[in-house]
Amino acid sequence: MASPRTRRVLAELRPKDDNNKCFECGTHNPQWASVTYGIWICLECSGKHRGLGVHLSFVRSVTMDKWKDTELNKMKVGGNRNAKQFMTSQTDWSDTANMTAKYNSKAAALYKDKIVTEASGDMWSEETSSAKNHKSSYMGSSGGGAGAGSRSSYSGSSASNGVKSSQSYSSGMSDNGGGGGGYQSGAPDFKSAEFKSQKEDFFS
Repeated sequence: MASPRTRRVLAELRPKDDNNKCFECGTHNPQWASVTYGIWICLECSGKHRGLGVHLSFVRSVTMDKWKDTELNKMKVGGNRNAKQFMTSQTDWSDTANMTAKYNSKAAALYKDKIVTEASGDMWSEETSSAKNHKSSYMGSSGGGAGAGSRSSYSGSSASNGVKSSQSYSSGMSDNGGGGGGYQSGAPDFKSAEFKSQKEDFFS
């Protein structure tokens, strides 16, 4: 349950910066937030954000969850309007892209870094941001923006930024069609001595 102080802070933020509408779909009076980006979202969109994983979007209920001060600070420096203005100013952001493509984009990575930096009281600059060379990890087949170029960067022997990529990773990705079985050269032999020793080491 959110503390009275948390409720008060969030109640003060709600009427500002378009926070009274869901950042994703515009539904009125959103009761959830993606703390990662300091944005307010509705119940339905909160489920989609949770589906991204906490590494991309950490979701909190405005009323039911306990909040840390650092999380409240992110909401203070964030806000739906700030997020929208920043994201739309970036070349790889598209409001019409699917949720996974949007939040795997460089725009989202930069804004996430901006929120963390400013919430801790520091000045943020895109030039010095740790996310300035972010490459989308989205492996979708959509024809636009973030997803389209990312698959090709893993299929050759060198990535688009000039960094040589691992051959075993490249072949693993192409063997699985990018599907992510996780094994780079097929499934392991479960009866092999090597597998048994690895299993014993893991569980001991």
